[in-house]
Formats: sequence, structure tokens, C-alpha cells
Amino acid sequence: MAQGFFNERVSGWPLALLRIALGSLWLVAVSGKLAHLSQWPAGLHGYLEGSRKTAFGFYRGFLGFAASHYMIFVWLVPLGELCVGIALVLGVVSRLAAAVGLFMVLNFWFMKGATFWAPTNHDSLFIMILFVLMFTQCGRVLGLDYFLAKKKPNGLLW
Repeated sequence: MAQGFFNERVSGWPLALLRIALGSLWLVAVSGKLAHLSQWPAGLHGYLEGSRKTAFGFYRGFLGFAASHYMIFVWLVPLGELCVGIALVLGVVSRLAAAVGLFMVLNFWFMKGATFWAPTNHDSLFIMILFVLMFTQCGRVLGLDYFLAKKKPNGLLW
């Protein structure tokens, strides 16, 4: 049994499977960027420019900044995806990984400007899963957070 953020008891193994599956999806997402590294910068720049039409209104200003400084995001996005994926698969600092992943997915959603509950918007599903993982001790079952919790049981990151 794992414990949630508000001290409720939840079964750990379904959360661990969800955590590992989601982490694997993050690793698949970054592998495509790394496999096509020579095309990634131009692709990202074009995507940022094109997204300014579909993004939520409050987010368009940031997209202008991101498009003009896209080389920063060429490295930040894959690095973030890689770190979140590895941390979730290994179950190490899982709450932090889920929070970083949630931040990234929220930005992807803002950029797309999609309706939250639209069946084609997978971001909403990722947001809900990451939110749940962020508030549970999902890395303490089948994860390295188990060992971190032995050293410091009340750690907020695991």
C-alpha cells in the first residue's frame, strides 16, 4: 500500500504500472526527437510559429518569445522529456518528475489550444494521470523511491 499526499492509503501496484507506462511513453516521445536530431530544430521552429494561430490567447505572447529563442527549447524539451521518462520508469523522485511532466504537458496543451475534454486531446489524459502521480507515493512500489523513503520517510519528492 502506498500513501497519498493527504495520508490516504492507496494500492501501490496499479499506480506503479501507470507510472512505468507513462514514463515509457515519455521515452518514446524523446526517442523520435533524438533519432531525427538534425531535423528537430527546424521542425520545432515551424511548429512554434504555426501554433501561434491555434494557441490559447494568453499563451501567444510566450510562443512569440519561444519562436524567437527556439534553440533554447530545442534542448530543453528533449532534456525534460528524457528526465521525466527516466524518473518515472525508475520510480525515482516520482512526485517531482510528475510535477515537471505536468508543467510540460500543460505548456503543450496551451500551445495546441485544444478543448480539454475533446476525445482527440490526449493532453487531458496525461494531465489527469500526472496530477494523480504527483499526489501519491507512486515510486515507492517497484521504484527507487522505496529506498529514498527508507532514509527520509516524509520526503515530498518521493
